[in-house]
Amino acid sequence: MKVSKILTSRSFEFDPSYHLIFEWEDGLAKALSLPVVDAKPFYRKMLINRYTKRVFNAFGDSALMALNNIVEAPVKAKKSDAKNLVFELYVSKEPNFSTSAKAIPIMIDFWKHTDLEQFYRIYKDCELVLISSLEAYCFLKAHGCPLNIEHFPLSLSDNLRMLPETHYEKKYDVLLAGRLNIRTNQNLRNYLEEFVLKYPDVEYLYQKEINGEFYYESNKNGIIGKFQSREKYLELLRASRISFYSTPGIDGGEVRTGGFNPVTPRYLELLSAQCRLIGKYPDNEETEFYELKKVCPSVGSYEEFEQVMLRYLNDDKPSFDTHRAILDKHYTSCRATLLKEILARN
Repeated sequence: MKVSKILTSRSFEFDPSYHLIFEWEDGLAKALSLPVVDAKPFYRKMLINRYTKRVFNAFGDSALMALNNIVEAPVKAKKSDAKNLVFELYVSKEPNFSTSAKAIPIMIDFWKHTDLEQFYRIYKDCELVLISSLEAYCFLKAHGCPLNIEHFPLSLSDNLRMLPETHYEKKYDVLLAGRLNIRTNQNLRNYLEEFVLKYPDVEYLYQKEINGEFYYESNKNGIIGKFQSREKYLELLRASRISFYSTPGIDGGEVRTGGFNPVTPRYLELLSAQCRLIGKYPDNEETEFYELKKVCPSVGSYEEFEQVMLRYLNDDKPSFDTHRAILDKHYTSCRATLLKEILARN
């Protein structure tokens, strides 16, 4: 199996969640010498839009699939035909450029309560589907997935590679990265609040919404800035000594993920930024694959939390050799090598 190009949604997806996807696209394109092409060129927008979808949807998924395959041309790709690689942030519920016979979709967020029959039906024309979460991949295999699936884990851009001489000056004690109600585990937040009452000199940053915009605020110095661009966000990570990391499917997150706990790219970003980590996560194939136990103690009580925090805060010269060793396995160039191996056996 061969890939001829990478389809991108950067011309019509502007949510910050896609910034990472665009980094992966560029990294794979560079490593594999592939062009990055607009997933919705003008002719596609003319033929598949909300009006034509409305008409074809009246005849069911099969009609829309037929239209999608006609637009993708040929209607049924031959095995020898080169494919289009495309990242899918969510499982599609209707045929599109990532579900055609010419596509190799890379599924990012795949939750346990996904309608499997619908998933199988929508992606049935794809000769290969890549699943980023090892937990989801094992789940699908255990449930007899009829699609040809392979595990293709998420990665970190080689542009963020941590070299032996890399050293970041730390300005803040603790950073709660991302929106508090989405990204930060509530139990860890509770532990931090109790910790700061006991150790009031500790400074921590958290995100705060003001008039629809998100800022970072310090418990010591008030609002310190927005940090909205990718580079500014990474600078904030690099200026922080400690950060929290939890997988999304625990302590209330089960509603969103159905109980799946994928390790997200933020973990790799935090390692690259030389942050010391405290976490909450289950012991499963996913967390084992990314070696969380080596760098991120999973705490189950305030006492454990306090012990780890004090150890980190009192360590003036931490070693990041383990961070570096883990990251060396998960750069996008490593995934390019893996993709070549997957394509060679399919």
